[in-house]
Order: sequence, then structure tokens, then C-alpha cells
Amino acid sequence: MLSTVKNPRSLIAAWVGVSILAVNLVVSSQAYAEPVDVTVTVTNEIPSADLPPFFLGLSYESAMLLPKGGRYYFNAHDQALINAFKTLGIKSLRVGANAVDDPKVPVPQTQDIDQLFDFARAAGVKVIYSFRLKNGDPANSARLAAYIAAHDADVLAAFSIGNEPSFFLHSFRAYYANWKPHYDAILKAVPNAMFDGPGVAAQHDYVLDLAKLLFGEGHLAMASDHYYFLGSGRAGERDPAATREHFLSPGLHRVYEKAYEDTGAKLAADGVPYRIDELNSCYNGGAKGASDTYASTLWALDCTHWWAAHHILGMNYHTGESVGRDGGFGAANYAAFVHQTDGNGFNMRPQAYAYLAFTQGAHGRPLTLGIHTLIGLGFNAYAYEDEDKSIYVTVINKSHGLGALPDLVTVQLPQNSGHGTWQKMELTQNQNDIAAKTGITLGGAAIDSMGVWAGEWQPVTSLDSASPAVEVAPASAAIIRFTPGP
Repeated sequence: MLSTVKNPRSLIAAWVGVSILAVNLVVSSQAYAEPVDVTVTVTNEIPSADLPPFFLGLSYESAMLLPKGGRYYFNAHDQALINAFKTLGIKSLRVGANAVDDPKVPVPQTQDIDQLFDFARAAGVKVIYSFRLKNGDPANSARLAAYIAAHDADVLAAFSIGNEPSFFLHSFRAYYANWKPHYDAILKAVPNAMFDGPGVAAQHDYVLDLAKLLFGEGHLAMASDHYYFLGSGRAGERDPAATREHFLSPGLHRVYEKAYEDTGAKLAADGVPYRIDELNSCYNGGAKGASDTYASTLWALDCTHWWAAHHILGMNYHTGESVGRDGGFGAANYAAFVHQTDGNGFNMRPQAYAYLAFTQGAHGRPLTLGIHTLIGLGFNAYAYEDEDKSIYVTVINKSHGLGALPDLVTVQLPQNSGHGTWQKMELTQNQNDIAAKTGITLGGAAIDSMGVWAGEWQPVTSLDSASPAVEVAPASAAIIRFTPGP
């Protein structure tokens, strides 16, 4: 269990230059009567690639492809679902998860596949499509793969075989022996097929071994694994308040760093694209009272930016009306959105606002930055430069509760940025309450049941137009945008 510290502030000032675009200092507590001054200095000294176009994604159980009550969830005529994907900036759709290897769940057939890919085309997403590995039939997988390749190659990202196979195949050798017949059969049917794998749960040796064997053959589109960084949902529900504290713990960055060192950094050194194709806060469907609260909004916004800053190919947050939990399937506490009770439109959950805020603030290429502050725990910042030289800085104040203070954030840009205009967009909950499940807005607006959002940028007013100051309330975030002028 990671330790957590509530709202400490320090009298020690320091420059912290961070290529990962985030900072957390372990410091002593100190009370302040005024907002804490923070200076974020953005630099463009280290060249970096643009954010991959299909970075942000969602992951669903393959059972979601099957009709329920005569209706398909993925429906190219469901404007509310299409709007939700487009509004949140979802560009990748992975289907598989526990249901793909569950013998109680039928394998989707061509009519089900047609519905999925027609929706993907309407929503503007690429699909990672999974076939059954556990007691699966390679010939059937090859038949369906050939059908997809013939009809839907334009919206297919990759095929995947199985889900978290290390839970039932306890060595890479056993996994590969079971996996390879499916791979060979699909390649025979679709010679140019690309694959995503192995999709294990934080079992980095499987990922590295598969990449070593296959990447040179030219058919591994991405190596992948899964993470639930906050542990068990059932355990997290025993003390929701402590779990929410864990969601906002600065110690999570050390967890991410270890995961990246074990897998992502090694793959990057070999030039292998890496994707976390399933993740969320807590496994077993998430923790009630934490995964479904505003704490998850701030957690997911920070987590997504952290991994984007490390230049991975992308990440797919698991969601849906039903997910794997307790050996079966049930409602997800971490769902981004769920159907309203009347079946028309969607109820947007807190975590959806993290995806929306990430999409609004992640344009172009990540930049390095430094932070100078009398800082405690809970402040993070990330920056991007778009094609038109606009600069976006996302700042997150995760301090909360009694005694939490706002941060007064001053942004300093590279010297060659010139003159321009400054705007901001604030992510808030109307009571600054990390336990809240409603009352969340970005840019002054909520997302409605049809997936429509009308948030707006607001001008930044400051005495110093070159380096404006923006106040960021406790338990909130802000996106600060600089648009160069003539």
C-alpha cells in the first residue's frame, strides 16, 4: 500500500527540470494564508514526436458486441454514442477483455462484427479486435479475420489473440505454444495482418519475449499489457475515503515509472511500439465510492498525461455497461459513461471529464518544463506545442480537503514564442469535493446525455501579458493556452 500525505506545503524552493513533464517533492507540512506561487517554465529544447493520432482509447468486453434485447450497443445510428466518442476524443476502440476467453460468452459472428465496424467508421476510431485463445479454434479465428480484412480494413488497427493469458498459461513457453497456431492461421488467411499482443496483466516478460520473437517479422503492430494501478476494487471499497486519497497520491508516479522501466523503456530502445491496451483504476470493475467519483477524474487526467509524456503509442481505458468482475460480469464503477435508465442517451460519469480535458490540452508534441515553487505534494504540469505553435499547459492541483490552498500558476514560455493571446479552461467540481459523483464541468459546461459539450475558453487577465498568472483551486485543473499573434 502506498503512503499518502494530505495537503503538505514546504518552505523549500527548488528548480525541478523534468523531461517527463511532472513533479512531486516529498516535503514537510506548512500552513499558508495565501495561495502558493508556482512558476511553470516551458522549454522546447528536446525534440519529440507528436502525440500519436490514436493515442486515447476505450476498451470493452467482447460480449458488448452481442445484441441484447434485439439491440446492439455499437450502432452506427446511435448518435449519442458517436457524439460521446468524438467529444471525449476517443480514437481507439479495443474489444476483448475477460469475455473473449469466457466459454459462457458466444464468439461474435459476422453480423455482430458488421455492427461494430460500422460504428467505428461513424465514430472515427480504429479497432483492436480480439479472438478467443483459451480453448479457441484457430480456423474460426482465421475465418473471421479474413472477413474483417475484406470488409473493414480501413478501420482495423490490429488483431489480438486472447486476454491476460498469463492467468491460465503460466509460462511464456506455454503461452506461445497456444498462441502461435492462431497467429499462423490468421496470417495464412490474411497475409498482411498486424497484431497486438500479448495483452498480459503487468507481466512484462511475456511482452518483451513476444516482441523479441515477432517484431522482426513485421506483423507486430504493438506490444501491449494491462494495468490497474490502484489495486483491487473490492479491497478499495472497504475504505472509500482512503482509496480516494490513494488515487491522488504522489507515490503513483513512482509506480508508473517502475512499470515504464520494466516494459516501455525496453521496448522503446528496440523501436517497438508499446500500448497499454487495457487499464483503469481498480480491477474487479473498480471501487465504489472512489472509481466513480471526482477523485478518478483528477487521477485519470494525470495518469493519461504522464504516459503520453513518455511517448507510448496509446492507452485504452476499460469501460462498458458490463465488465469482468468477481469471476463473472457486472456494472463497472469506473465506466466513462453508461446508458440512462430509459435507454436514451448516456449518463456521463466523472472519469469522462478526464478524457475530455486531456483531449482539449494535448495537441501536437509534448514539451519539457520546469517547476519553481514553494511546493507540497499534489501539483503536476504537462505541456504541448501544436502545429500552429500554440502552446497548451495543463496544470493539476490535487490538494484537497480541509486546509487545501489554491496554486497561483505563472507560465513562462520559450523566449522565441513571441507575442500572443492567453486563454484558460478550468476543470472543476462545484464543491471541490473529490467524493462527488456529479457537478463536474470543463470550460463551464457539462457533457449532456447526447454526448454534446459546449465548454468555452476564457481570456486570461494578468498584469504581465508575457507570463500570466492563473489561480488553480484545490481539487481542480486548468488548461492554459497561448496562441501566437502577429
